[in-house]
Amino acid sequence: MRTSKFYPIGLLLVLACGWSFQGFSTAYSQTSTSKGIQPLLELGEQSIHSIIPAGIQPLIFPQEIEPFLQKLEGTPPDWMQLRHTDITEQSERLFQFNRERDTARADKHAILQQPIAFLWAGILRQYLPDYQGFSIALGPELTKTSWGIIRFKPVDLPDYLVAIPTPDLRTHLLGRQKAHEPIEIVIVCIGTLIADESLIYGFSHDGHHDGMILPVVSVQKMMYILKPA
Repeated sequence: MRTSKFYPIGLLLVLACGWSFQGFSTAYSQTSTSKGIQPLLELGEQSIHSIIPAGIQPLIFPQEIEPFLQKLEGTPPDWMQLRHTDITEQSERLFQFNRERDTARADKHAILQQPIAFLWAGILRQYLPDYQGFSIALGPELTKTSWGIIRFKPVDLPDYLVAIPTPDLRTHLLGRQKAHEPIEIVIVCIGTLIADESLIYGFSHDGHHDGMILPVVSVQKMMYILKPA
């Protein structure tokens, strides 16, 4: 099960981007600005997996995330051992555990360099006539697994995110906005784990204090997909 929160993104653009998807090989040459300005796709009968380029490991469902974590980390954390009623003691336990795990995975170069794809959630916000697209508010997807709650933590995100629909779709979406209808999208983020701090172990702050794992990913490519109304 996934849940999402959304955060607004500022507008700092001076560049526009092309419409075609060139594949992951071009992602590293994209500027920080241009990688955030992408076409708004409609999948129709296709799955999200069908648009993820070959050679990129999807980490969307628990059955994809859990084997990847096992290769990288070996065993899940013992959350009961890490938890403590004293917040200072709990923080110290988490600090030591994170440091031990960082050291243990330092030689897992092949897995750390494996390009991965994960999902965040988004909502279309202001229409920008100059770019014929919509600014985006975005937020994390939380995925429950046997390892704990997974919350991907993207870094190197562009400051400026714009989803550009086709002309016909744009007219339809502007009509939905005029009717005050929220327009949700799925954001596919593609990148690699940060080598020095690939995963962060902690506890959620939602009142349940469930164990949470944050994979820290340097994002090099983004794709925007319109969710069915």
